[in-house]
Amino acid sequence: MNDREYIAEIEGRRSASRASLRGPTSVLAAVARHELPIGTRARFGSEEHADVRLVGAARSVEIESLGDGFLVDGQHIDPGQIELGRYRLRLSHQNYPAVVVLDAQSPHLGDDVELRWWPVDPRLRIGARLEPDGTRMRIGSTASAERDTERVGWVPLEIDGVAMRVLVTRLLEPGADGMDIYFRDATTGKGSYEVGRYVSVERDGDEVIVDFNRAYNPSCALSPYYNCPIPPRENHLSVAIRAGEMAPLVRSTAAHG
Repeated sequence: MNDREYIAEIEGRRSASRASLRGPTSVLAAVARHELPIGTRARFGSEEHADVRLVGAARSVEIESLGDGFLVDGQHIDPGQIELGRYRLRLSHQNYPAVVVLDAQSPHLGDDVELRWWPVDPRLRIGARLEPDGTRMRIGSTASAERDTERVGWVPLEIDGVAMRVLVTRLLEPGADGMDIYFRDATTGKGSYEVGRYVSVERDGDEVIVDFNRAYNPSCALSPYYNCPIPPRENHLSVAIRAGEMAPLVRSTAAHG
């Protein structure tokens, strides 16, 4: 893929993100978060006796949290989403299970929010060899206690003449199987989201690809109903990475309630 094709692909992804921001699965559609500790259950739906009443829901479901996923009406499923007509229930495990309620009629879908990115820079799609680690650690999170994580390894990088090593991690949670870099840099709070950003790591033969043009904000940048990993100190970078997603521009928000 040449640079022109690569830039077009990234811009296409960004256009799709803008379009989906007002859709029923958008982060802006979230209206509530209900913690569901392992071994507990709750009924969600329009019934008067439901534990969480959702007026206008197409059906009701009983959800029980397990150590390795969820039971929905007695059927084992992995973390994900289930649809109840107007509503979607996002089953978030993270070893601190919760159900996030998304509403296709959420007033927040009308928030005056603009997604923004830095211009695509093909030089910041970097291939390097992964230096394996394999030890375990815990990282902070915005809505729970620390979360168990594997140090998959370290990637040596050089950006703007600055040499560094970044830590690649894998969350040790049901439904989590990707490799990610959670990072802060010199733009954090000064153009990019104040908590930090994430970038997924792809294997490419004997190397991995770190593509900062695909760096993205956690859902917490747009909603208080999500639980997002906090970048570990190992990935507090001194260099400014002006690539990927910037902090969203929030001009006004719809009435809460």
